[in-house]
Amino acid sequence: MSAEGRLALLAAGGTGGHMFPAEALASELKRRGWRIALVTDARGERYAADFPCDEKHFTDAATFAGRGPLGKLAAGAAILRGVFGAMGLVGRLKPAVAVGFGGYPSFPAMAAARLKGVPTCVHEQNAILGRVNRALAPHVTRIASAFRTVGRVPEGAKHKVTFVGNPVRSAVAAAAAPFRAPEAGAPLNLLIFGGSQGARLFAETAPAAVAALPEEIRRRLNVVHQARDEDAGAARAAYAAAGVDAELAPFFKDLPARIAAAHLVVSRAGASTVTELGVLARPAVLTPLGIAMDDHQTENAKILTNAGAAELLPESAFTAEGLAAILARLLGDPAGLAQMSAKADGVAPGDAAARLADMVEEIAKVT
Repeated sequence: MSAEGRLALLAAGGTGGHMFPAEALASELKRRGWRIALVTDARGERYAADFPCDEKHFTDAATFAGRGPLGKLAAGAAILRGVFGAMGLVGRLKPAVAVGFGGYPSFPAMAAARLKGVPTCVHEQNAILGRVNRALAPHVTRIASAFRTVGRVPEGAKHKVTFVGNPVRSAVAAAAAPFRAPEAGAPLNLLIFGGSQGARLFAETAPAAVAALPEEIRRRLNVVHQARDEDAGAARAAYAAAGVDAELAPFFKDLPARIAAAHLVVSRAGASTVTELGVLARPAVLTPLGIAMDDHQTENAKILTNAGAAELLPESAFTAEGLAAILARLLGDPAGLAQMSAKADGVAPGDAAARLADMVEEIAKVT
């Protein structure tokens, strides 16, 4: 049966880590003639403005995490309401397949699709199966993984796992360019971004680390730093006091191009970040988010650190002195940066969107 005009329902939590792979899959499926319906929450609305879909549906989300007994009851009631509401949506849309990308907002739509007999798969962006995908794993048709190894898969669902990679936005593929090691005396491009749950730590620590660098490195530095408005003023002043050119903003729409232009990246280790660093083959210093559920960012970081493409700097060691020591060593060794780039190349497959789309069409029985 041809895919032309058939509808795929994509359900994703409202963060970039969930939405970006969903967006990449949607673009690939649209290219193949599919219609797309997106289900996310209010947070996902900021990523959905240009999402390539035919219709969007926003749902309330609820989590049991961090709640007392009454809170858990309220969350359970909200989830049940969400599932019943999603069953009506699935019944009306009649999707040929449903794909979940994790996050609590994806659960009602995926559960409803399963109850309605729709073929389903989940895509896990991290190196550890997230809690929603873990709950869905025994019941879905297939599980697609971003990395070759994925932990916390229920024993009875391990046979469903297929490695496809983590789909990246078209902007990432468009930004791809060979790494050029900095020549002697030439500018050094340093990109720093900490994500919404790491921006303050990075904004307070990175400028002090840069200020502690040897003058020969400092005078060549061009820093691009993603920092929240409330943190940017002090960080900007610290960079200026150190005599370093720095561009700060709360959000860079062209972040893939910024990564491609960098000689070194300092960042968290979210799944999309690790994947984009791999696709763009850029050396990095990775500091996993300490409060990340199941410490999945540390496992994500190992994908690059085990390959020799990045260095791990835990939060406990993320001090001005600790970061400065790593920056001085890496930025002072252009050949070493080139080697790290070469080792990053190939860690993350660039055709993940096509591979995931093939899986989706397979379970939807498209020929």
